[in-house]
Amino acid sequence: MDETRTPDDAELARRRRALKDRVTAQPQRLDLRAELAAVYRAEGNAAQAGRWGHLSPDVRPDETAAFVRAFGDDPVEIMRVLRWQGSEQDASTPLARERLRAVRKRAEASLGRTTTWEDPGGTPPGRWEGVLVLLGVLAFLTVVVVGVGTIGAWLWRLLGI
Repeated sequence: MDETRTPDDAELARRRRALKDRVTAQPQRLDLRAELAAVYRAEGNAAQAGRWGHLSPDVRPDETAAFVRAFGDDPVEIMRVLRWQGSEQDASTPLARERLRAVRKRAEASLGRTTTWEDPGGTPPGRWEGVLVLLGVLAFLTVVVVGVGTIGAWLWRLLGI
């Protein structure tokens, strides 16, 4: 063990790892998120305390500010790192629903389209599908033009014109 770490530090690190695993498995459990925020708070990590406490009434303004600074005030990135799953309506408190909705609305304004918690940045709907369809049409037209030219040349020689 590192000489600068106390047994309390080791216990906090153990709790943090266990809580992160639980939050990953159950992202809608606000109580687990609040516990994880408290561990980060005890460790002195304001940005992570703000991240995991964002949906809690106990999050401090300095933690929220540190969280936003740490992720560049990019609402899409903030959606990603909050690691919420489902919709805002799945949150168990009105405050959490309101905060989730606000982040998603900011992300949608930034992207210029709707988005989801499962794939915050995502691929714009229809973009790649449209490109693939266009490429398919161009390939088909190329085959048709080459085919018609080949058949025409063959008939030209066959008829001796």
